[in-house]
Amino acid sequence: MADKDLNDVTDIQQVDKAAEGHGTVEFLLRRMRHKGDLPAFSKHIIEINSMLSSLKALTISTTGELANIILKDFSMTNKLLRIVNSAIYGSLSGKITTISKALLILGFEKVRMIASALLIFEHLQNKSQATELKEAAMESFMSGVIAMDLAENMKISKVEEVFICAMLSNLGKMLVICYFPEEYGEIKKQMIEKGIGEGHAAISVLGISYNELGMAVSRSWNFPDTIVRSMESPPPGVIEPPKTEFETLRNLTSYSNELCEIIMNTQDEDWTKAISEMSSRYQKSIPVPVKQMETLLETATSKIDNFSGIVNLDRKSSTLVNKLTAHFRPPVEEPQGEVPGGFKPKDASPTETIQDAGKPVDIVARDRAHIVTNGIAEITDVMKGGYNLSDVIYMILETMYRGFGFNRVLFCLKDVKGEKMSARFGLGDRAEDVVKVFQIRIGLSSDIFNIAITQGKGILIEDADAPTIVRNLPEWYQESVAAPAFLIYPLVIKGNCIGMFYADKDKKGPILTEVQRNSMEELRNMAIDVIMQKHG
Repeated sequence: MADKDLNDVTDIQQVDKAAEGHGTVEFLLRRMRHKGDLPAFSKHIIEINSMLSSLKALTISTTGELANIILKDFSMTNKLLRIVNSAIYGSLSGKITTISKALLILGFEKVRMIASALLIFEHLQNKSQATELKEAAMESFMSGVIAMDLAENMKISKVEEVFICAMLSNLGKMLVICYFPEEYGEIKKQMIEKGIGEGHAAISVLGISYNELGMAVSRSWNFPDTIVRSMESPPPGVIEPPKTEFETLRNLTSYSNELCEIIMNTQDEDWTKAISEMSSRYQKSIPVPVKQMETLLETATSKIDNFSGIVNLDRKSSTLVNKLTAHFRPPVEEPQGEVPGGFKPKDASPTETIQDAGKPVDIVARDRAHIVTNGIAEITDVMKGGYNLSDVIYMILETMYRGFGFNRVLFCLKDVKGEKMSARFGLGDRAEDVVKVFQIRIGLSSDIFNIAITQGKGILIEDADAPTIVRNLPEWYQESVAAPAFLIYPLVIKGNCIGMFYADKDKKGPILTEVQRNSMEELRNMAIDVIMQKHG
């Protein structure tokens, strides 16, 4: 069976499980697949979401794999770092400059949820229905901000989870806009001609609600049950106080979305009446007076700049933001300059997955210098307190990978018997595969890796195809790695080489500038220090 056929069978099995007998969901996912973007996108998001199937799966390996998936995509790295340095994490604002530290401080699950949500928004915004999708995305982000503020005011824990749940609650609608443009047009037509709400019109046209659709698709993408079930619609009439954590998430998600819908579908002079009716319905579950609801909207409007720039949403062209701005007239702040790690408000094109595509050389060099400087400062700060050795090593690897523009970087350690040095983990192109084969037999040959181990000095190779170099490359390296240019930096403690950093590039030529060599040595020395502190 061909790979494409196998992908189709796998997708259909996922559809059958998710749809639970509903043909609309199956039809939706089939249409996505036929447009050519479902297999790759679904694989990417399922890959991220499958990593936390159980607490037992949370290991150094899975943490590194998640960091690797994110770091492969410059746009994703940029957006995620800006999210965690935004108003959501006020106490951390400006303090996180590496994905590795985000995982260390926020935890695997929060970073995974944010990455998954950003993947969806970036994927959907690249479609032909850009204007309507961007408006739906703006509603989603506004809903997330409102829900987050509500959770904080009500002293509810897991504020970040509330934000993600509310932000993803519009998933069904966004998928319909993207993949069912004709049906979406009919939904809008029925709203006007029949004078019915969008929810009723969606069921009339699709035979399924936006929420049910979003739940089925998110379940097929392996989202955690808390996020999937938060998309459920609460019962009609007055909503009773929540009895479970799920009901709390569902009610907050529904509340924030309904508030946004009121703004979008109600004339300004009718807001007070509509909000008052909504307040009465949620009084037992979310007791927020009408005046405070207005305050929530005003606060969310002032905060939206923190998020709209992250996913390339133009607040000036948003109907929702313009209606709120006209109502409250908050001061418009100019976009801020650089953010930690040398990032700027304008992201790379969503289709660019390499770090420096399209940038002038001098800007690339400046950005990389910022990443290295900030990375070293961040590592130094982490080393002052209690830390896990693997966390710091990952931060060092990430700083090398992003700051020096490597294609791949690995961390290797010698085994207890001193007979072999093996890669333990790495970042970059095919890092997971290369780690499995990167094993140096110590003392059995005079290859270039053994020379570095014996001499304890760094080696930089600008042309690995040069005859003098090829003769000294082990067979396993030439067969499985064969980088055009690479470097080796041994980790030597008291005259004993206990490990090494390996990094390579996908083109021949200089590996590091003189300044970068100094920084590389500083990072290598930091790794030695942290190993000595932990293991003497």
